[in-house]
Amino acid sequence: MAALVVGVLALQLGFILSYVAAFHQPTPRDISVAVVAGPGLPAGIPQQSVDQLNALDGHPVAARVATDTAEVRRLLRDREIQGAYVIEPNGTDTLITASAGGSSIASALESIFGKVAESQHRQLVVRDEIPVGAHDNRGLSGFYLSIGWVVGGYLLAAAIGLVIGAPATLRRAWAQVAVMFGYAVVSGALGALITTHGLGTFAGHWFPLWILGTGVVFATGLFTLGLRAAIGILAVPLAIAVFVVLGNPSAGGAFGANVIPSFYAAIGKWITPGAGTEGVRSIVYFDNVGLGQPTVALALYTAVGAVLLLGFTAWRSRKIGSSSADTAAAATK
Repeated sequence: MAALVVGVLALQLGFILSYVAAFHQPTPRDISVAVVAGPGLPAGIPQQSVDQLNALDGHPVAARVATDTAEVRRLLRDREIQGAYVIEPNGTDTLITASAGGSSIASALESIFGKVAESQHRQLVVRDEIPVGAHDNRGLSGFYLSIGWVVGGYLLAAAIGLVIGAPATLRRAWAQVAVMFGYAVVSGALGALITTHGLGTFAGHWFPLWILGTGVVFATGLFTLGLRAAIGILAVPLAIAVFVVLGNPSAGGAFGANVIPSFYAAIGKWITPGAGTEGVRSIVYFDNVGLGQPTVALALYTAVGAVLLLGFTAWRSRKIGSSSADTAAAATK
């Protein structure tokens, strides 16, 4: 009982520490932007502006020069930049954002360039080149969809571990894999169906979201099953620590990677909530650009989970078989 209380307390405090640490002071950092000079301006103006932007305190942006707005649009859709600053000769400049890539990033850019324009006594207008959908408030729906998939994956794995236990044979291990895969296919399809046909949030993207959801649920669930086979009942709190305590605040939902602490920015895309969130954005708003990294992350969780589950089950099966043989041999003497 004492160990249980201490364990739950550790998870609770870890949850508080992780979320507050990630969100208590969002600070823009290295947001990639391009600078473009409007017609009639001297050729050296863009580079001069880039140098000034890159010298800002705290390095909130990482600026580069682009030739024109056509290149800016291409770079935004290829996810090579997150915004652009167009300097016009009439004194009214344009900030181009892509809120679909993260509303917190777009808001941060508005704040940064608003101050820049004010300091130079210039006007600023904002144009959202790739906005979020009308039914996707602040672009958070993909994050919530991903969290739902992740929760389903580790909850089913935890339930299997608590009710049935770790498999004693490879046949039982493969049966658990089959159950988890079937559940992943169904829950991935239904989650995608709710957001595409039920709510109309991501209309027109049901099939690729179904595939993504299947991957998120299966990777999360199989990894948790693997932990259960490897370390026993401790797999449940460990899965919660990975997927909830660390995975949720770093997933890029409420705050993107460029405004949360570097630690969370580094790990977020390699934990299934972040992989799912980024996958949804890539599918819905960027024509699958950027989908490779989430795919690799989900494949890694799936592979590690399979190795742990099958490897420890085989080891346990041989150990049980050897123990039974020794018992039988002793009984015949």
